Amino acid sequence: MAARKYGIREVFATLQGEGAQAGTPAVFLRFAGCNLGYDVCPWCDTDWVKAVYTLDLDDTLDLVRRTAEAGFGAQKPGLLLVATGGEPSLQFDRPLSDALRARGYRITMESNGSRPVDRSLVDWLTISPKQAEFAQKEGDELKLLFTGSSAPGITPDVRSVRRIAEGTRFGQYFLQPVDVPILGGPNYGETIAAVMELGPPWRMSVQTHKVAGIP
Repeated sequence: MAARKYGIREVFATLQGEGAQAGTPAVFLRFAGCNLGYDVCPWCDTDWVKAVYTLDLDDTLDLVRRTAEAGFGAQKPGLLLVATGGEPSLQFDRPLSDALRARGYRITMESNGSRPVDRSLVDWLTISPKQAEFAQKEGDELKLLFTGSSAPGITPDVRSVRRIAEGTRFGQYFLQPVDVPILGGPNYGETIAAVMELGPPWRMSVQTHKVAGIP
């Protein structure tokens, strides 16, 4: 059997910009491909369509290593590895998870939740659903993009947020402004109002990497 190849869009060193781990040093491993697409998420701010790298396990690990060394000087113990996309659960598997953990990484995955995720593969699971019905109802963090009146989506108001979160089991709940540049950027005002109406455990997530001007 031929060795598995991973389709990777990009790998870069930065600080995690969103959610509960904002500000944490991280290597982002962005996989190519998504099972939803831009029709479902017309405001998606990432380019995930075409793989820039098609690599086997060893070469993927080498790319991650070189990225960590360039960004942080070394593969430091406890460094965050953010598996993202596109939809990372389409490709992220046990051999890659085990190998990254053996090198000291803490693994977090940012998934759209449209398919079940094996939580044993990661140390932190963020689900950011883009459809009102989704499969993965539990994890460490639920992060909803609050489209409000600014863009099409599943969260136009507080009622819809409550409906999507009903029956879920997450450690933390975030509402994040949607960033549509042609409409003036993030809809901070209506997101703040929504979080204040929702109350605990909801918090607002700000894309701090965009504020700081980093990847």
